[in-house]
Amino acid sequence: MIPIALLLFAGVGPTPAAQKKPVIAVVIIGDAPRSMIDELAPILGETFDAAIVAALPLALPASSWNASRRQYSSTKLLDALASIKRPEWERLLGIADVDLYVPELNFVFGEADSRRGVAVFSLARLRAGADDALFARRAATEAVHELGHTYGLSHCDKPTCVMWFSNTLSESDRKGTRFCPEHQKELEQNRGR
Repeated sequence: MIPIALLLFAGVGPTPAAQKKPVIAVVIIGDAPRSMIDELAPILGETFDAAIVAALPLALPASSWNASRRQYSSTKLLDALASIKRPEWERLLGIADVDLYVPELNFVFGEADSRRGVAVFSLARLRAGADDALFARRAATEAVHELGHTYGLSHCDKPTCVMWFSNTLSESDRKGTRFCPEHQKELEQNRGR
């Protein structure tokens, strides 16, 4: 069976129901595993009621590397994503496998820009102490969290909501991939439903 993300990207037409859904494109940045798109597609499609498509891979922009920090700027990755985002994509999510930062924090799991409809998250810190199942769950949690921000959702004060701000992997593990009722309602309102 060919994964749905690859079917949609390869030009095999989606079903009529899928054509009416908004499209979230997912792109591999640098050397992140291509298989991650297939792993995330079902949960992203269900969570956001969207058709998930794979975009062509994107090289890590050289300008995103900060030699003094030995990390990559997530904001510069957002700029690169915004430059390739197509009008037919409601959102564009980048998956990297490098350590990310923003200037005011030691590291970030990801970052989003709601104005431009782009988000990025990294797998680099998600592997620590994780078997394959936990690693996949962490990736899904961070993907949903960052995409939530692209729809205007802020951080949550409920530690089990996916929109909780995680400082540690244990916090990410605790929150899981689901929105609290308030954030679910806000997501639906922000999407015009």
